[in-house]
Amino acid sequence: MLVWNSKFTILYFLTVILGIAFLLFDLRVGFLFFNLSTLPILIFGLLLKFKNYPHSLMTLMIVASIFSFAGDFLMILDIEESLFKTMGICTFIVAQTCYGLLYFFSTQFTDQSIQPSLVKRWPELIALIVLGIYAAIVLEYTNEFFLPGLLYSFFGISTFVLALNRRFFVSRRSFILVFSGAFLFILSASLTGFDLYATNKIRYAVAILFYSGGHYLCSYGILTQIGELINQEIPVKSLFE
Repeated sequence: MLVWNSKFTILYFLTVILGIAFLLFDLRVGFLFFNLSTLPILIFGLLLKFKNYPHSLMTLMIVASIFSFAGDFLMILDIEESLFKTMGICTFIVAQTCYGLLYFFSTQFTDQSIQPSLVKRWPELIALIVLGIYAAIVLEYTNEFFLPGLLYSFFGISTFVLALNRRFFVSRRSFILVFSGAFLFILSASLTGFDLYATNKIRYAVAILFYSGGHYLCSYGILTQIGELINQEIPVKSLFE
C-alpha cells in the first residue's frame, strides 16, 4: 500500500503529541527531541516508498520536507535568535516553493485538454484577497522579521492557490487531502507570525499541531495521487463540474 498505514500514522502523531506535551510542561530536552523527530520520520517513510515507487512527485515532496526540517531546526535555536529565525524563514520559503512546484507538476498527469474557464476561478480570487488581507494583519506583528515574513507570505499564498488549482486535475480524495494540508500550513504560519519568539506556549503548541498535520495530509494526498497513477486510475473530472 502506497499511502500511510495505521502504524506509521500512530508513530508520527505520537511524536507530535509527546513534543507538545514536553513543551507545555517546559521540559526543553524532551521537546527538542520529539519535535525534531517528526519530520525525519516523515522523510524516512517517504524514502522507503520512493525506493519502491521512484516517482518524480515523491522527489519534490522529499526535498520540500527536508527544507522544512532545516527550517524547524533553525527556528528552534535559542542563540542569535534573530539571525537564525531569519534564516529559518528563508528556508521555509524554499520549502514552500518546492511545495508549490509539487502542486503544479501534480496537475500534469491528467488530460491536458482540461482548460478551466475564468468563471470557475473565483475560489482562487477569493483566496488571494482574503489571505492577502490576513497576511497584512499578521505582518504587523513580525517586527524585525517583516521582510522575510512578507516574502514567505507571497510564496505561501501562491502555494495555497496552486493547491486549490489541483481540483480540476486530480481525484477528489487527493485534492481534499492536499488542500486541507495546505490550509493547515496557512494556519500554522499565521499563528507563528503572531509570536515568532514563541512566548505563548498554547499558541505555539497549536501551531506545531497544525504544521505537523499539514505535512501529513499533503504527503498523504500526493501519495494517493501517485497510487492512482500507478494503477492507471487517472481522474479527468473537476470537483466543480
